[in-house]
Amino acid sequence: MSQRTPMAVAFSGAILVLSAAVAGCGAGARPFTAEGGVSAGPGSRLWGDGSSGPDGMEIGCIPGRRFAVVITVRNRTKRTVTLLGADGPPPLPGVIDRAAVQVHLAPPPPKGDLVVIGLRGWSRRDAKSIAVPPGRSGWVQSNFLMQNCAMLSRPSTVEGSITLRYRVGGSLGSEVVSVAAAQILLTRGPRHPSLPINQVG
Repeated sequence: MSQRTPMAVAFSGAILVLSAAVAGCGAGARPFTAEGGVSAGPGSRLWGDGSSGPDGMEIGCIPGRRFAVVITVRNRTKRTVTLLGADGPPPLPGVIDRAAVQVHLAPPPPKGDLVVIGLRGWSRRDAKSIAVPPGRSGWVQSNFLMQNCAMLSRPSTVEGSITLRYRVGGSLGSEVVSVAAAQILLTRGPRHPSLPINQVG
């Protein structure tokens, strides 16, 4: 593993759709399904990061560090669904916060062995809504900001669940999607890392 990587993990993980949309949504109970892999970053072992796998990723907590996690959700209906945004419960208040959630339309699946990564630059700004055609996918990126890592007395888990907000025609709905591979096992990173944080490339 290189010292610094824009993508901490990319693999297929266990996926569970937890709940349904509000009544009256024309897309049915669950228009989206999580699929594909998880991408995250930037990451480095010099920041206290460890292994990653289908149950999540070990990430070092350093004050001021920015970290992003992207999941892919596919529109499994026969109608265009507008993904308005997403949000989730406060991860670990005071330790790590979800500063923003961005959504982007993913390109059509590539052919052959080509892999397309959905990770974008970290930002505090929520992205605009996107229209997801039938069978197409959207990328949902949670941008986390680490703060008072001294409050982290033991490793703690940031759950890999998020609530999608969407519109189909004139009906609004929400759906909670959980991806085990998107879980963050947060541990205290080095107080004085030899590699400056928030560096990419």
